[in-house]
Amino acid sequence: MALITCPECSGTVSDKAYTCPHCGYPLQGKVFVPPVVKRTAKRRPNGSGTIVYRKGSYRNPYQVRVNTRIDARGYPKFDVLGNYPDRVTASIELAEFNKNPFDPANRKKTFAQVFDAWYQWKYKQPVDSSEKKNSSQYCYTAAFKKCSVLHTRVMSEIRSVELQEILDREDLSHSMLEHIKNLFNQMYSFALQFEIVSKNCSEFVSIGKEDDTESGVPFTKDEIALLWKNKDVPFVDTILIYCYSGWRINELARMPLADIDLDSRTFTGGLKNRYSRKRTVPIHSKIYDMVKVRYNPKFKSLIYHDGTQNISEGKYREYFTAALKTCGITTEHTPHDCRHTCNSLLYRADVDRVARYRIMGHTGKDINEKIYTHLTVEQLRDTIEKI
Repeated sequence: MALITCPECSGTVSDKAYTCPHCGYPLQGKVFVPPVVKRTAKRRPNGSGTIVYRKGSYRNPYQVRVNTRIDARGYPKFDVLGNYPDRVTASIELAEFNKNPFDPANRKKTFAQVFDAWYQWKYKQPVDSSEKKNSSQYCYTAAFKKCSVLHTRVMSEIRSVELQEILDREDLSHSMLEHIKNLFNQMYSFALQFEIVSKNCSEFVSIGKEDDTESGVPFTKDEIALLWKNKDVPFVDTILIYCYSGWRINELARMPLADIDLDSRTFTGGLKNRYSRKRTVPIHSKIYDMVKVRYNPKFKSLIYHDGTQNISEGKYREYFTAALKTCGITTEHTPHDCRHTCNSLLYRADVDRVARYRIMGHTGKDINEKIYTHLTVEQLRDTIEKI
């Protein structure tokens, strides 16, 4: 026996019946429609959000709304989590939200808004503050300006490939790319902490440009002679230390004193990439006494102090320029030129290329230079003493 629907009263009856028991309608010989069982969606728990279908020509008609705030009267207020093309996608997004709820308003903040909030949080002052800024503040604001294509983008919607496109720009120096990468790391760490983003996209990007592509002017033989002639002038010793060690300015300036071994006469440190980090460079005999004099545990840095107090990188650069003028060097130089000078001195001394790469922390040109050639500290000491 099967069930059918009475066409008169829509009641459910047996297909063997002659008349409908509900209304008396004659059933024999009629066309019958099988009963339709209406399925109702399971009701969601209170406070778990809702999916609303918006009538009209919407590309994404299914809107997900969640209750995250309470108004002045004590009633819940909904926030729009997003709009989706179908109910299945909307249901998945709502389920993901309920597993780990967050403030949807935060997920709508732009890259520029997050930068402002992070800067205020880190430095306890707004970006446009008239207060004196340190070197790191200048570096971060300069890096932010180079990311102008991201300023109006919602940060939670930015993808790793967009960050990588900025780090692949050929018009930016390696130093600037470093500042930008550091800014990404800082901002995403902040954004994760305050649930502005759900993942750290900065973990998946890197700087591909070869190091030391920025322009630089090595010191000439005559200029080096002037530096040695005036080695007792304040901060000339630091210039010579850089020229005879090859370190980048902050690789040595921020190197913990514990990594400067006066007994074994070595520096150990490095930044940039895996070929630069944790490399050991012998201290040249010509600068050993200068390193020994500047080495003072009461200061945080071998370089960033004036003998009485710690100084900033910006202040050091002022002293650097003043020292060159005192020596009679009129060509404009930057601390990075010292690194170019060391590389030039090694090259003119016919130093083996692999050894030069090890000292300078360069990547190398082929697999043998990158991986298979291992030089001892003493071999490197013999090499660096050639300059």
